[in-house]
Amino acid sequence: MFIQRRIEHMDDNNHKEEELRKEIAFYKKQLNQLTGKGMHSDMLLTAMRHSLKQKNDVFAVLTTLQKKYNVTTPLDTLLAETIKAITANFGMHRSVALVPSAETNKYKLSHHYGYPADVFSVNQPTAITISPQYLTPGAFIRVNKKTEPDETAKQIQMGLALSFFIGLPLLHDDAPVAFIITGRTIERPPFAPVLDKGDIDSLAAIISLLSAVLQNKKLVEVELAKTAVEDENEIIASQRDMLEITLNDLKAAQAQLIQSEKMASLGELTAGIAHEIQNPLNFVNNFSDVNTELIDELKSELATGNVQLANEIANDIKDNEQKINHHGKRADAIVKAMLQHSRTSSGQKELTDINALSDEYLRLVYHGLRAKDKSFNATTKTEFDSSIGKINIVPQDIGRVILNLINNAFYAVDEKKKQIGEGYEPTVSVSTKRNNDKVEIKVTDNGNGIPQKVLDKIFQPFFTTKPTGQGTGLGLSLSYDIVRAHGGEIKVETKEGEGSTFIIQLPTNE
Repeated sequence: MFIQRRIEHMDDNNHKEEELRKEIAFYKKQLNQLTGKGMHSDMLLTAMRHSLKQKNDVFAVLTTLQKKYNVTTPLDTLLAETIKAITANFGMHRSVALVPSAETNKYKLSHHYGYPADVFSVNQPTAITISPQYLTPGAFIRVNKKTEPDETAKQIQMGLALSFFIGLPLLHDDAPVAFIITGRTIERPPFAPVLDKGDIDSLAAIISLLSAVLQNKKLVEVELAKTAVEDENEIIASQRDMLEITLNDLKAAQAQLIQSEKMASLGELTAGIAHEIQNPLNFVNNFSDVNTELIDELKSELATGNVQLANEIANDIKDNEQKINHHGKRADAIVKAMLQHSRTSSGQKELTDINALSDEYLRLVYHGLRAKDKSFNATTKTEFDSSIGKINIVPQDIGRVILNLINNAFYAVDEKKKQIGEGYEPTVSVSTKRNNDKVEIKVTDNGNGIPQKVLDKIFQPFFTTKPTGQGTGLGLSLSYDIVRAHGGEIKVETKEGEGSTFIIQLPTNE
């Protein structure tokens, strides 16, 4: 009888040991999936940073050139300003503009930028033979570390002293009027990254702007020729057509600027997102390491037959897995929020936790600024009304409004800190409050406030109090339009020398 009970007890232990092995294998599989997810997030962030930099570079060049280009600007000036802006803003070392010579497919040097004074002789401009395949719509030439240069590329490398480059034709009426080349003498990431499709697309956007200017110049010339022989009514009609063309161009340019502003706001978040996502990933990695050690201990205890201690260790592993799962979901939520912000708004409203949205952007903007400037520091305060619940909004759009206001608040307190120095504590506060059928979101700073003389202009498009290059003047204008589209209001309370409070009022739609 004793021997039979002993055999049954051993069978029971073997069954439990087999169940534990299966459970351990399941946990290992989960750990591998979470680790892969973390690596994918890091790769995604790196790719997005590079892509955002390229988009911001294009935005900077387009903004600069649109102020200088008009229908009266000569082609020679257009080419000179273009290669200068490309070199300065695209992180390129040298740029040139080639124009057709008397010989077929031969191009001579018209303008260059970024070269030492002794590289080119003014009396003997460099002539390059450009293959016809590079002189058609949509064509381009690119030479980087990964490509093998053809005959045209070799001529460019030798004649223009440029190792790595991209080049695109400037076409007018389907005929090449110039060939724009820009590149780097070295390719050494991250400061001199390998030229990629994003660089080609960036240059193509600039070439498209040049083509549009040339087309408008032609239209103007045609219209001016007509005015010499047409009566007064025809002159008025032609002027109306010209104004309509100009208006459409301005609308297209404004739409491009607005989209670039949206992408720039994501760029502001990138560093903060990297900081935020690192915390849960660290927890995942740490608990994974601990579980690896516990699994070794579990095997050891099972080998000695200590089932009770083995069960305790298994419970510890389970607890750790729950923590891994929690922090993995946190990392996943951050990535999803980032992707949601980067997507073009669908315009569809959805129930959204406005408190969580405000808190998320406050932390991300703060960490983003800290990542760019380690000397930056500010106190942040929050006061959220828990009775609000969820409200029906377009989260991407309202998120951009909150991000812009918080970013402006941090800029204001940082500027005051630079002026006053010690003794001043820069502070930014974000609060929410339910007020009958409305929800109020307030962003408050203790900066210098807004001067009364410009207070009425702050929501106008392209108006900014920031220095040149630090603001487009679109942020508050876009925010105003978004809030009004939600049936709400945005207003500001300010006192010079003491700070400002921006108030967003949104309907609860109940």
